[in-house]
Amino acid sequence: MIVRGAGRTGAKNSGRKTHRGIVKLVRLRFGLPHARRGDAARLRNDWIEAVVSYRRALDWLPWREDLQIQVGNCLKEFGDLNGAIAAYRSVSSPAHRPEALRQMADANQRDGFTVHPYRIDNTADGAHFDDNLIGSVDARLLPNRLKLNDIDPRRRLGPLGNRSGPPRRSSGNAIGIKLDQVGAMSIERDGVLEPLLAGIIAVRGRLLSLRHIETLSISLGEGECAQIIETVPTHLVSLDGPLMLQVFNAWIDSARLPSGRHWLSVNSPSRSDSAGLFVNIGEFAHQELLASSNAFVPSPADGTTDCDEFVNTIPTVARPAARTLFDGEINSLLIIRADQLGDLSASMPAFARLRALFPKARISALVQPSVQAIVEASGIVDEVLTVELPYDHRTERRYLDDAEERRISNLFNDRALDLAIDLSPGDETRPLLLLAGATYLVGFNPERFTFLDFGISIRSRDKLNQLEKNSHAVNVLALVETLALVMTPDRAPVERKLVSGPVLAANGLVARRYIVLHTGARHAINKWPIASFLALAEELLRRTDLDIVLFFDEGDDPEQQWSPEASHRVHRFSRTDTDSFDAILSNAALMIANDSGPKHLAAMRGVLTVSLQVGRLNWNEWGQDGIGKILSKRVPCTGCGLNDIEMCGRGAICITAISVDDVLNAIAYYISID
Repeated sequence: MIVRGAGRTGAKNSGRKTHRGIVKLVRLRFGLPHARRGDAARLRNDWIEAVVSYRRALDWLPWREDLQIQVGNCLKEFGDLNGAIAAYRSVSSPAHRPEALRQMADANQRDGFTVHPYRIDNTADGAHFDDNLIGSVDARLLPNRLKLNDIDPRRRLGPLGNRSGPPRRSSGNAIGIKLDQVGAMSIERDGVLEPLLAGIIAVRGRLLSLRHIETLSISLGEGECAQIIETVPTHLVSLDGPLMLQVFNAWIDSARLPSGRHWLSVNSPSRSDSAGLFVNIGEFAHQELLASSNAFVPSPADGTTDCDEFVNTIPTVARPAARTLFDGEINSLLIIRADQLGDLSASMPAFARLRALFPKARISALVQPSVQAIVEASGIVDEVLTVELPYDHRTERRYLDDAEERRISNLFNDRALDLAIDLSPGDETRPLLLLAGATYLVGFNPERFTFLDFGISIRSRDKLNQLEKNSHAVNVLALVETLALVMTPDRAPVERKLVSGPVLAANGLVARRYIVLHTGARHAINKWPIASFLALAEELLRRTDLDIVLFFDEGDDPEQQWSPEASHRVHRFSRTDTDSFDAILSNAALMIANDSGPKHLAAMRGVLTVSLQVGRLNWNEWGQDGIGKILSKRVPCTGCGLNDIEMCGRGAICITAISVDDVLNAIAYYISID
């Protein structure tokens, strides 16, 4: 009876799940068109129509809180800041709450005045009052740390306090095609970002459907004028449920496409599904400025070579681990502080620090005419330029008129500046950097000014009114000091202080007489093939007199036969305690590893480290510091951000294509290899 009852219960549960799945599909069928209409209206700045469409979509798709954020964004652009804040405040899921709060903060800053994020109603009807609700308040709970009557006390932990939600690979999926990556660069057109295609670009995405669709077509143009430029195979990815998830990753030479602005779309040949966007194609000058990015792959010189074949023949790039923000010397520098006397005076220590950082550079300053004499008298810069920014008492803002804009643009047309930095923590003068035309642009609030190559956001708070507590001079100097840090290529190692001898002796090792190969990583997409590590180990045993320490992830340790004369020189580990692991790494002559924690540990201990860098993130960010080399490949889909190798569509070729000879050549730069 228990078994039969369980069977009936299981059948009921299965029936409920099927019913819920059908209901969700119906909601998607009727809700997604409204969401798409909202997107289209938002892109053409039709804010009210977008809000109406998004709210209709939310009637069908109440779980799509990202659409509620778009409602707030549209209301904010329309000028209804209170309505925007109300929309953001209604977002509660941990996945979307941080973005809603960020947009709410931006709404509070609009037009130079603050809209308090408090709930303000006409009456107190229905409000609940409790005189004993608060009691004693600990001052350490300020600011913004005190939360009362929270529905979920763990919500303050964000994603750390919530394990619910769908698997990452199914998150955000809906029936149809989704574009995840189109090229690597963008330009802004009428306030909307659009891809800028140059060199070989990646068009990467996914398709969710009820049946397997083997190929998709990529077209340029609209309607009857559309031309198929590529047919791309899909790769089936496992996914729970009746829907099938397929991924694609096409590499296309943009030099073979007509220049201009075009509609690029991905289409299913057997269905009406499609996804597209406007792209911009044109000539690209000064390509050498993109040399430090693996995402830029120049077009083949002959214009006919197959893209896949060409990319696969591009040599692995070996870059030094000691690196800086700048790819070359800074010979010319512009400092902008186009504010009043007090702002400029507080910034002069930062001027002096910039002179110390760039002693050989020609430094210019751009300031308002009223403070020109102050800068000249300080003797820090080589020339002082001025810009007129009159103050409008009606709007309570300064402005740059057309004639002055043309004058400033002409002033910098032929200067070819290497670096321009705006020292104002406020947002008003940041666009002046665009007129300077420098190779590198630096300033505050890079999350709002995406044209900045480097910047920081800085905030201190008075615990009561939450206004700024740092002095203005300190905040300005903090930007320059942070710039100084990212300009410094060397990092002092943090040496191990505990005695390592007993650990090494217990494992038959002698300090600096072995090479560590660490083959593991948390994500499979980060891993250089095990076979390549073993082939590298054999070469190192043959061509050096050093022992080999092999660390494997559990389950990855293959059966490998070593020659009798070499077997005693190979030390294999699958798991060891943290202190022993640290001791072995810290005393190695050389460490070779994937992009994972152990390579950073070895580099931090001052060990010569050669890393194999996957392309899902920038080599600049996650390559190790210290001494050694960072090996990586140029591929068009660099920067995909994927953790899941099945979603790649190309089997993580960005790391698997690195050869054993590439690693040996990098090692030979530091140690003798016969």
